[in-house]
Amino acid sequence: MGLLKLRKVLVSDKIANDCLEVFKGKGVEVTYKPGLSKTELIDIIPEFNGLIVRSATKVTAEVIKAAVNLEIIGRAGTGTDNIDHDAASDAGVVVMNTPGGNTNSAAEHTCALILAMCRNLANRHTELMNGEWNRINGIELSGKTIGIIGLGRIGMIVAHRMQAFGMKTVGYDPFVSASAAAEKGVEFLQLEEMWPICDFLTIHVPLLPSTKHMFNSAVFEKCKKGVRIVNCARGGIIDEEALLENLNSGKVACAALDVFEKEPPAADSPLLQHSNLIATPHLGASTAEAQTRVAKEIAEQFLALRDGKSTFGCLNAPLLRGALNEPVKAKLARQLGMLLFTLNPQATVLTVKGNDGSFVPHAVMAGYLNAKGVSAANLISIKKVAATNGISFEYTETEDDLTVECGDVKLSGRYDGETTFLTKVNSTPTYIPLSGNMTLVRSDSAISNLSSLAGHVTGVHFAGDVTVLSHSTASLEGEKVEILGTVALC
Repeated sequence: MGLLKLRKVLVSDKIANDCLEVFKGKGVEVTYKPGLSKTELIDIIPEFNGLIVRSATKVTAEVIKAAVNLEIIGRAGTGTDNIDHDAASDAGVVVMNTPGGNTNSAAEHTCALILAMCRNLANRHTELMNGEWNRINGIELSGKTIGIIGLGRIGMIVAHRMQAFGMKTVGYDPFVSASAAAEKGVEFLQLEEMWPICDFLTIHVPLLPSTKHMFNSAVFEKCKKGVRIVNCARGGIIDEEALLENLNSGKVACAALDVFEKEPPAADSPLLQHSNLIATPHLGASTAEAQTRVAKEIAEQFLALRDGKSTFGCLNAPLLRGALNEPVKAKLARQLGMLLFTLNPQATVLTVKGNDGSFVPHAVMAGYLNAKGVSAANLISIKKVAATNGISFEYTETEDDLTVECGDVKLSGRYDGETTFLTKVNSTPTYIPLSGNMTLVRSDSAISNLSSLAGHVTGVHFAGDVTVLSHSTASLEGEKVEILGTVALC
């Protein structure tokens, strides 16, 4: 089961041509327009299903609101703080990154800056270019302690590289266990334990409200005198004013920054001019190899999600993973939700009985709201959209057919291979294939005059006082029946 239409993709930042090549022959029309202004992006984004960016394009709530056909935003790289995650999730839009594409490049750049700080190579180079021959002592890495904040892919590679230099590696990550860190030779410490013992600190966490200005005056006060700090993660994690104060006081011996709170920083910035700062212009992922990898990987990940093969790189789609593993079950749940709305459009609580509570109840709610006309309801947005529309569910585990109910309406269904079936309406067993357009009507007895149906009727199914009509187009005239509604199942 494909999860996306993905017919038209906009690439709005500079990217290696490998990205465009992957899409060729895959039924995707790609438009390459780097350097768009915010206004230009808002003007053209409505026609696209997918958007691929690097770090230059800011995908704001305003952009997402204008993107009425958008299904997915892809970041060719790791950091996604230039994308409004909340706005994307509320709109049912997938946010995806390429978590492994620039890992090695970012780790190597971190290591290069650590080595450069040991001998303050930037200053020695400048002095030599000015005719000065200053043979000033530096320090060795061997025997020193490096604290790694963030023990993900990049942080662990840095740990491995620094261990080769004879460094003791300690680290912290709220999502990594002490035992997992120990397997990589990293001693797990809490941050408060780390500050006073580390000769070097390196940052490998995303910029979040919880990590903004994580390195501030209070933290610097707790650090070891003469500490050296490197940040190749995100600007804003270090409070730059506090860093400058501590460089001036000597509490921080040297800092190496590849990222800044404002990029590019002002040329006359006192921090940028400091003699004990080594600065590079956000080069962490800027290698030929990394650029090729992330360009190719983001396109491949788009196609894998479209074709229902993988959710790798999806950052806001935990419910999609279950639906991808059992796509027909997800389809059945959504269809039953749509039918349920047709029979009871005033429900506020949907009762769901099934054998998978991870995504099935949410798929039922999405179907119910889709039938109600809430097109944004899907497995990305459903929790927020359901709450906004006053819909919730109660779930019970059962091995019987998937059952949904509200009020006096109860529907059951199952699937066989790729085909889904309605197996019960209220207390009446039936076996109706769920596909195409279906009209549900209620009468005191079975409809007698099928000639009163205008259009081509392909199936008439009686389930107690509810009659289900499978048809291309149909209307009822002259019968004493209540038309409950028509739903287009897919």
